[in-house]
Amino acid sequence: MGTASLRPSVGAFSTVRARLLLWVLGVTIPIYAGALYMSRVATAARLEAGAERDADELAAKLAAEMDTVIRLIEGGIRTVAFQLEEIDPPPTQYEQRIRGILAAWPDVYGSTIAVEVSSDGASAGPFAPYYFRQGGAIGFSDLAKASYAYREQPWYRRAVDGGKPVWSAPYFDKGGGETWMVTYSVPFFRKLSDGRRALAGVVTADLDLAWVRKAAAGAPLGPFAAGWLSSPPGTESFVAPIGATADGSGEGSATVRAAGEAMLARRATFGMLPAGVAAEPAYLAVRNLETLQWRAMLLVPRAQLLAEANELLRRQLAWGALGLALLLAAVLLVAAGIARPLHALAEAVSNAGGDDLSFRLPERTRRDEIGVLTEALRRLRDSLQDHIRLRAASLAEQARLKHELEIAASIQQAMLPKRASAGDLPGAEVAAALLPAREVGGDLYDYFAVRDEQLLFAVGDVSDKGIPAALFMARLSALLRVLGAEGQLPDRLLERINERLAEGNEACMFVTIGCGVLDLRTGRIRYASAGHELPLLLDLEGGVRTLAAENGVAIGIDAVADYRLGESFVAPGDTLVLYTDGVTEAEAADGSLFGAERLAELLRDARDEAPAPLVQRIVDTVTAHAGGFHATDDITVMAMRFAPADVEYGRAEGAARWLVQVDVSAAGIERALQRVRGVLAARAVGADRIHDVELVGEELLTNVVRAAADASGRRLSLECALSRDEIVLTVRDDGPAFNPLELERVDLDAHISERRVGGLGVHIVKELATRCGYARAEGWNVLEVRLSREHAA
Repeated sequence: MGTASLRPSVGAFSTVRARLLLWVLGVTIPIYAGALYMSRVATAARLEAGAERDADELAAKLAAEMDTVIRLIEGGIRTVAFQLEEIDPPPTQYEQRIRGILAAWPDVYGSTIAVEVSSDGASAGPFAPYYFRQGGAIGFSDLAKASYAYREQPWYRRAVDGGKPVWSAPYFDKGGGETWMVTYSVPFFRKLSDGRRALAGVVTADLDLAWVRKAAAGAPLGPFAAGWLSSPPGTESFVAPIGATADGSGEGSATVRAAGEAMLARRATFGMLPAGVAAEPAYLAVRNLETLQWRAMLLVPRAQLLAEANELLRRQLAWGALGLALLLAAVLLVAAGIARPLHALAEAVSNAGGDDLSFRLPERTRRDEIGVLTEALRRLRDSLQDHIRLRAASLAEQARLKHELEIAASIQQAMLPKRASAGDLPGAEVAAALLPAREVGGDLYDYFAVRDEQLLFAVGDVSDKGIPAALFMARLSALLRVLGAEGQLPDRLLERINERLAEGNEACMFVTIGCGVLDLRTGRIRYASAGHELPLLLDLEGGVRTLAAENGVAIGIDAVADYRLGESFVAPGDTLVLYTDGVTEAEAADGSLFGAERLAELLRDARDEAPAPLVQRIVDTVTAHAGGFHATDDITVMAMRFAPADVEYGRAEGAARWLVQVDVSAAGIERALQRVRGVLAARAVGADRIHDVELVGEELLTNVVRAAADASGRRLSLECALSRDEIVLTVRDDGPAFNPLELERVDLDAHISERRVGGLGVHIVKELATRCGYARAEGWNVLEVRLSREHAA
């Protein structure tokens, strides 16, 4: 804990009371505002729907009032037309019928019966008497006169062309009724002698537009401020104000009526007028009247329509403000009762700091949550004081254990062989790494020289982790060093170690271990395994294979165990890689394991790397696969390359090559032949062919040594190259020119007493080889012998 004071600083919203008020207002006001908004929207929608309903009712009422007259007139005129189709009265009767129409329907302004010229009819020429109301009398006008040309008038042509009753558009009947009117025209027909029906004439009834204005003016506007009854577009414009419309002339409604026609084009009947159309925002309702196919347009200002909604909103705001004030007063009263004891508690604990928890708390006098909190703080204070004391002791113990673990880790690492300790191994390069999953681990590796140029090596993995595994590993490491130094073979060595570790193993721990011995003279490996992963062998050519061996039971399980010894050969340049399961079982975040296949592929890619960088590359790749550092199992890797000092190795022209520097002596020849024998055995060349190669090599090297008058300072080498089909032996020396292939051929048929001494070995070489050749190059004798890899029977 720090030593800073815990006294709270009091700011604008740092007290419980202030925060309580803030939260109440923060929650209540948005809810209240949302409710007001939704209420106003609902009220406005209800009022708009009411306005649409009122518009429908007003239009229906206006149409009904006009229909009361117009439908009777339409029925009567159609009846007259029907009668005229049945009979063909003389011209004198047409006047009576027209006067009868005016008498029957007082609202009809005028009427005519325009008769077509027909050979079968009563008339022999254009006949269209027109009677109309003029003041209190009946006036007459002859529409058949040439100046009127009734056949060209729209009221006549539309009825004739359509062949059915039709209302005309508003027009001024100049030369006839001399007033603005609309005309209902009904055509009538008669049958001709040949059975066809021909147009006989048209019966009309005129309505003075003054009557239409009067009917519109008598309609009540209801909630609307203005309304107009207008003729359809494309006709002579006629506008009649509805009810007590302010703009009685209708001229001020031109822009409104244009907007209404646009609404009808969009199949809309109610909506807001676009800005600028009316003096103030307003709604417009448009309805088509069946009567005369005219439009009723009704206007109501938005402020007038929403006045009820606005008034409701004002009342709700007033009541809401009163409710908020009462709520705040109640919250303040409750918050004060909570905040005072809480403030007292805050003051009591404000002096607590660092390790000083000796603050005094108020005595518990309340039975509510504040009293419970006070008692809980008291118990917490006492518990914290005890915890601090125990924590301090625990930290000291942990520091001691950590220090001891660090010492144990350093001791464990010191038990492992250092790279420099292999300096006495001129025939091998060894590198290894161990990454424990904890401070100390249960893996181990070791390698050291034993007698007769033998290198013992081992890698093991204890079943557990941490300190128990490290102690078990220490016992195993000590036994391996002590018993391994006696020079016993790996199978017997593992049996003796198992006997020792199985005794008194009450913890039932066990260890898997692989142990081998490398003969630094021949490359022979004798290997035994106690349940451990078998090593991988990376050969000079880049191939990777598992070392041939038979696995036995892990050490420590049973005191009596039998381990089998496997034998293999490695050639100079080959690398043996030993590892624990922490490598192959390293798990990535997606659950995939690193695996033996991925390890083998890594070795193929790094076939030319020395053991030290190879080991580092494996460790880096595995830890990267596992997400940076493997935290569940120890990782141990050992790489051992067979690299005798007297052998150079490499690849050229598709073949692996080994160049052995030969001491010019019988012992040197034997040493060189051992190297070649090991190379061929490592590459699975048959024993018979290996014998042939040894025979050829021995003969070639012996001839060179025998021919040397002075061996001091002479340089001699034997190169063995292996391809898929051939074995190539090349002997080089810097002595005087000497070609043993030119020795006289031995007569094998002669008696042995008569044969010349020498030449028999060269003869055998030529017999075994597929091709032999000699060259003198830059002061060197170069003798090459090629043999097939398969032995000839």
